Amino acid sequence: MATKFFSQEWCDGAMDAANASEPMYKGFKKASTFTNKMAFGVLGRDDLVSHLEWKEGRIVSWTSGRQYDQDELWLDIKADMETWKDLAEGRAEAGKMLVMGKVKFEKGPMSAAIENAVALHHFLQSWGRAADEIDYDV
Repeated sequence: MATKFFSQEWCDGAMDAANASEPMYKGFKKASTFTNKMAFGVLGRDDLVSHLEWKEGRIVSWTSGRQYDQDELWLDIKADMETWKDLAEGRAEAGKMLVMGKVKFEKGPMSAAIENAVALHHFLQSWGRAADEIDYDV
């Protein structure tokens, strides 16, 4: 049975996959200071959002749904479902999707993506390793 995108089961698997990614960790400008709360969501779908917390370049919490108030979030990033799928499955590159406007920063500095472009790329690719089969039709 496929794991639903942004479900808690998917978030748990994505956290494990991301934290196991050495290229992601090494891609941070300075992983030891990358401690933030972030939201990732689907454009036009307020019901499809996940919140995560980073501590020193590793994810310590990833929750399906809203966990933090908007003012607690450093970044709030959204894209349509097809873009998230293409990034997770390695058919797209995060930096290009940002430049094309396919990935949108609803809150937070765009410089965060630029400074940590390699980490962001590997982080988003880890989403495709969250489960053996992912159901994006949610």
